[in-house]
Amino acid sequence: MMKQYLNIKEQNKDSILFFRVGDFYEMFFDDAKTASEELDLTLTGKDCGQEERAPMCGVPYHSCEAYIARLIEKGHKVAICEQVENPATAKGLVKRDIIRVITPGTVIEDSMLEESRNNYLAAVAIVSGNAGLCFTDASTGDCHVTLIPPDGLEAAVKDELMRFSPSEVLVCGELRSNSQELWDFITKKLDCAVTERPAASFDTRRTERIYSEHFGVSELENLGIERGGAMAAAFGAVIEYLYDTGKSRNISVNQIDVYSSEQYMRLDMTAIRNLELTETMRTKSKKGSLLWVLDKTKTPMGKRLIRSWIEKPLHSITAVNARQNAVEELCSDAVLRGELAEALTGVRDVERIMTKAVYATAGARDLLGIAATAHKFPVIKKLLENSKCRLLREIYEGIDPLYDISSLIDAAISEKAPITVREGGIIKDGYNEEIDLLRGHMKNGNDFLSEIEAREKERTGIKSLHVKYNKVFGYYIEVSNSFLDKVPEDYIRKQTLTNGERFITEELKGIEQRVLTAKDRAFQLEYEIFDGIRKQTAAELKRFQQTAAAIAKIDVLRSFAEVSVNNRYTRPLVNDGGALKIINGRHPVVEQVISTPFVSNDTLLDMQENRCA
Repeated sequence: MMKQYLNIKEQNKDSILFFRVGDFYEMFFDDAKTASEELDLTLTGKDCGQEERAPMCGVPYHSCEAYIARLIEKGHKVAICEQVENPATAKGLVKRDIIRVITPGTVIEDSMLEESRNNYLAAVAIVSGNAGLCFTDASTGDCHVTLIPPDGLEAAVKDELMRFSPSEVLVCGELRSNSQELWDFITKKLDCAVTERPAASFDTRRTERIYSEHFGVSELENLGIERGGAMAAAFGAVIEYLYDTGKSRNISVNQIDVYSSEQYMRLDMTAIRNLELTETMRTKSKKGSLLWVLDKTKTPMGKRLIRSWIEKPLHSITAVNARQNAVEELCSDAVLRGELAEALTGVRDVERIMTKAVYATAGARDLLGIAATAHKFPVIKKLLENSKCRLLREIYEGIDPLYDISSLIDAAISEKAPITVREGGIIKDGYNEEIDLLRGHMKNGNDFLSEIEAREKERTGIKSLHVKYNKVFGYYIEVSNSFLDKVPEDYIRKQTLTNGERFITEELKGIEQRVLTAKDRAFQLEYEIFDGIRKQTAAELKRFQQTAAAIAKIDVLRSFAEVSVNNRYTRPLVNDGGALKIINGRHPVVEQVISTPFVSNDTLLDMQENRCA
């Protein structure tokens, strides 16, 4: 086994290897020393055919996420090595393989993510003097790419990196020769993990092939990404990294947002920090920030979107007015706002659950959550059918009721489904005839046990006789010491206890074989049916992502309207006249934190005499 471990570790030198052994993930040698120190685990040893025992530590597989999260938070990568064949049927050493490498930028597990914040993986590439940036959230499928021209490149790239605040940045060594300033900023000042990838990962010819395979079209220009350019290089590096770490071509990136940094107000690091848009300077907390005042969203998608909108103020007057028109319409209809709030309450994180479905890690309860949320989609769509403004109409059109998927899940998945997916109890009675038949065999076997117990008590005169079951011994008859003299000759002694003995009979062995065979087949069939439903659900990723995006927008706009009404905000007139005129203005954050009434004041700034130095 240690030879197998060393061979797998050789291919994953930059990761802590979680090596599955039974019910534990075990770590050896330097990985064990690192994990022991970082996770406060007891360091032991294991014979490995060398003079000294190999340092070793381990964690239970069923609670591994908490340990992995702590390692990821400290900047480590974790390679998950699973047993890829059944130990009970394996001939010789159980085959093991890496099923996934978890890094700070590729996390998809709910327990390792903040619900209200995107977890971006970024890539930076410089080609022909231009910088290409790609920001992808592996847990939601969000993907944004942009091109930064040579003029002011370093400052603009820094601003974008600060705006998206990635958890991990992919770079190649050539970046250092292209811009030492950017290299130093990313590797020394940007608070995130940095992963250096080979130059081949940024090869735009490879990007063309990756794009063609993943999206089914051959031309990047269809999305506004120039062939052979910096955006193509950054995008390709991110997608290939997701392939490599996920050990699969199944990822949730389904569409790309090609944006220009000119679409948004330019905010440098100092402005972001001093304006306290999403967190305060002193405590780094949400309370006391602009986000704290404006965020009354009900859904996880809405919480992430409102943060994004605040961090990226629009530059286009047309786009600003489109949002304001939507907020104004919602402000004028208190009943609609209330009904929307009620409908949005309880909406699950569809984006992240669908990503789990794509990666085949979603459980039955995740699918039930998708179905329950999908039932809300037609309700929300109905509420918006009489909307007047363009943005609300677009949201209405963007909501897909997804009746087919919710009906499929409702018909098949039991409301009492367990957390695990391989131990039965997932599929509803009546959905599959064979499962119903197998469950009947299992129930009849258990009923026989009650009959056997009653019969044997009568036959032997042992009133304390019990027929029981456990995973080690299977079905057995337990007799206390005081009645051992009454045990019949056809009982076969299995185990001696302090207070009695356990026996088996040929009849019990036969029942056990029938019941366990039915149980194994039922569990396997249930999993196969569940996995098929999960794949059918994952195949509708694009529809779910489109609807989730629409739900997020209406959630944020409703939140803005609610805050506007409650705080007595007035719609401003936005134009390109170059003047800022505020009458009886109030600071949105300060008035919420002080205990006394805010004293309103006027402001006039223009391009002439009324200017700040």
